Amino acid sequence: MVTFADLMALLFCFFVLLTSLSTAPKNCGGLKDYFETNRAFFKDFELRSSKLECVVTLPSDALFQSGQDVIQRGALQRLRPLAQKIMSLPEHQTDLIIVEGHTDDVPIRSRKFASNWELSSARAVNVSNYLRRAGLPESQLSIRAFADKRPRVEYEDAAGRRLRGRELQLARRENRRVEIILADRPKSLEEYQPLFK
Repeated sequence: MVTFADLMALLFCFFVLLTSLSTAPKNCGGLKDYFETNRAFFKDFELRSSKLECVVTLPSDALFQSGQDVIQRGALQRLRPLAQKIMSLPEHQTDLIIVEGHTDDVPIRSRKFASNWELSSARAVNVSNYLRRAGLPESQLSIRAFADKRPRVEYEDAAGRRLRGRELQLARRENRRVEIILADRPKSLEEYQPLFK
């Protein structure tokens, strides 16, 4: 009985260890240190982490003029060292790099962009292209566009009333963004089991 109890205790410890390792967040320490060291240079950038991803949020107002998809010169000067830093960090060498475009909820209809879908897509494409030219591997880059459908800040208060005035403007500013997501690479397609053909 004592031996059996010891075995059960060891198995319990083993599974607790496995669980704790599987829930450890993705290592974003290198980027965090880099941003902390260069806080003034990246003052309006933000870094968040989850179990599988590091998310760098770039405010659109710092990247683009209103309704435009051309990256401003000042933003280019900050994107290049960021790309080079990502390439130099061992924990991101094999990451999938997803560039997401997001807009606010103000409808756009111009000669160039029929809707916010096109605008968010064009902004993500242009940031991705610049990161590629700065040296990030093309094979690791992808883009996504969400228009105004994934706001960080909701446009209604807790009571369900539409925001107004300054609160609405602040919400829109938060929601206009481009996010660079460093994610663990998914399994190869060969490892997936087909369920329907």
